[in-house]
Amino acid sequence: IENGILKNFIADRAGSIRTGHPRTGSGRRNSYAYAAASRMRNTYIAPGEHHVDDLFNSIEKGIYCKKMGGGSVGATGQFNFAVDEAYLIENGKITKPLKGATLIGEAKEIMNKISMCSADLGLAAGFCGSVSGSIYVTVGQPHIKVDSITVGGR
Repeated sequence: IENGILKNFIADRAGSIRTGHPRTGSGRRNSYAYAAASRMRNTYIAPGEHHVDDLFNSIEKGIYCKKMGGGSVGATGQFNFAVDEAYLIENGKITKPLKGATLIGEAKEIMNKISMCSADLGLAAGFCGSVSGSIYVTVGQPHIKVDSITVGGR
């Protein structure tokens, strides 16, 4: 996806045969004991033009998800992700810690609800588990503002 436009699909050899999309080198597996699967790797959101303070100052009431936990993504983009560290934002200020939050949604809808993106891109080591086993990947993004998302939990 580039500037909000889907440029290409990911496809391994088997996915390319099934769908007709060109191969992108996206087949992977933990070892020979696992079936290969088309999976994203080293995927991130490019930095934007805003300062982090601009994002916070634009929020009257919301949640700052500082550290994400595990989760899952379905075949059509439905997802749920645990939030390991979260805080309430009130009138542009981080106020109280929150616990037990889960973000729930569908990727194609949430991507359209990103209204601001800061310039502070950060990358880190992570891992992704699937039918192909757990694989180390690079993860990261700048701070983003999502205008609305379903939050489950206590």
